[in-house]
Amino acid sequence: MKHIEAVKKLRAMIAQKQNPVCKCPGVYCWWFKQCAAFELLKAFPEFDRDKLQSRQIDGETYLALYFGISKNLKERIEWHVSQHHSHSAVKSGYLSTLRQTLSAVLHTDMSKSKQSVNRLMDDNCYWEWECTDSENDAKERERTELTQSIYCYPLNIQGNKTISKECLKALKELRKIH
Repeated sequence: MKHIEAVKKLRAMIAQKQNPVCKCPGVYCWWFKQCAAFELLKAFPEFDRDKLQSRQIDGETYLALYFGISKNLKERIEWHVSQHHSHSAVKSGYLSTLRQTLSAVLHTDMSKSKQSVNRLMDDNCYWEWECTDSENDAKERERTELTQSIYCYPLNIQGNKTISKECLKALKELRKIH
């Protein structure tokens, strides 16, 4: 992918109306500090950590836990980092899938978890993105990544063939609870 930035920096830039992400279709990946990633994955003890993609960022090991697509990457990052966890957003299913999953894995009620999810993202995450020629190209990249990759993305639910059915079921049940 072509661009990567600390979520804390992206959040500050977005607040100042200086979002560096363009309005294009594309793919993105969420990178979590290894220690935070392993803490989140405690909810899935049977999960194979060796299948996680890792990389060094600013001298620390980060793991890719989520892969996604968007028809507008600029709107997507704003949605992911700035979204409110209102009761109506949670009830209607409008809360981002990643935020829903992080709330559940943190064992917090989705309508009350905005602060803890933001803190987790700011302290532990990088967002990597790349524009694609079309929304269909982005969809194809995601499909390939979630079905044929040698790596797995444990926080993805829809169309994810990179993790076991047991992990997927546990994640869905955890989200229902919270």
